[in-house]
Formats: sequence, structure tokens, C-alpha cells
Amino acid sequence: MFTPSLRRFFLSVRARYHFWGGQRAYRLGRLKKAARHFQEAISYGYESFEAYLLLGKILYREGNYPRAAIFFERAQLTEPGRYLLEGYPDDFVTTLRARKERAGRPVYRIVVETEEGGTQTRHTSPAPKVAAFGDFVDQEEHDQHLLRPPIRPGEGVDIDWDEEARKFFSN
Repeated sequence: MFTPSLRRFFLSVRARYHFWGGQRAYRLGRLKKAARHFQEAISYGYESFEAYLLLGKILYREGNYPRAAIFFERAQLTEPGRYLLEGYPDDFVTTLRARKERAGRPVYRIVVETEEGGTQTRHTSPAPKVAAFGDFVDQEEHDQHLLRPPIRPGEGVDIDWDEEARKFFSN
């Protein structure tokens, strides 16, 4: 039988394994796997600012705002200085608590342009209701863009969304 100190040691090793596994999965974009690892690490008693913060971010992305608030608050209590450096507003946790969970799945519309000039549209969830003016809000906006030429494939510019987010959130 294990002595209490040996048991604590093995639980600590398991917790660190799950924490490191969660970090790796998060970096690779495997958010569900990362969330499972972080939850396991926390269940073994591993108190880490990074585990709380990353689990909060994952739950926020999934739309589980009340649980995300719990882990953001734990991160804030664990290391207040590092939490401030993340740049969240002062009332971020309280506003998360007030939000309801997302209802249903988000709606995505994917348009694939072929080389021949045709398009194929595939909906990954129920199609959104189309307004009378298509992509435009009202008749006035529709008329404003009526004389502009349509955008052709390849005319757009690639945007680095990570860089744009850094610009938006940096001081």
C-alpha cells in the first residue's frame, strides 16, 4: 500500500502529465482534448494560472460562459498580476456570469469557387433566412453597391487574422 506522501507524489506526476498534455493539445488546436487534459490536471489538485486561463478560453469559445467565468475567476485569484497582463476588462467575469449559454450550433455558409467560374455552396448547419435584399441590410445599401463591379476570384487580399487581433488588443 502506498504511503500518503507517495500517493501525493503520484497524483502530482499525473496532474503535471495532464497539464503538459493540455498545453500541447491547445497549441495544436485540439481544444476538446486540451480541455479534458486541463480538467484532469485540476481534478488531481494542480493549481495553475495557465491551466485555469486556457480552460476558461476553451469554454468561452465553446459558448459555455458560466463555466468559463469560473475558470477565469480562478486564474484571476491564482495570479492577479498575470491576469491583468492578459488585458481582460475589470468586469469580464461578471459579464460572463450574466450571459446565457449559446443556443444551438452556429450557422456557417461555405462557398467554394471552382476554376471554371462556377460556385458550389454547402451549408454545414441549417441555412440562414435570406432577406429580400440578399447580403444587404436594406434597399438603400443595395442601390449603393449596385454600380460596383463584382469581386472576382483572386482579387481579394489574404488577411492574417492573428495579426489583426494583436493590433486590436494591444495597447
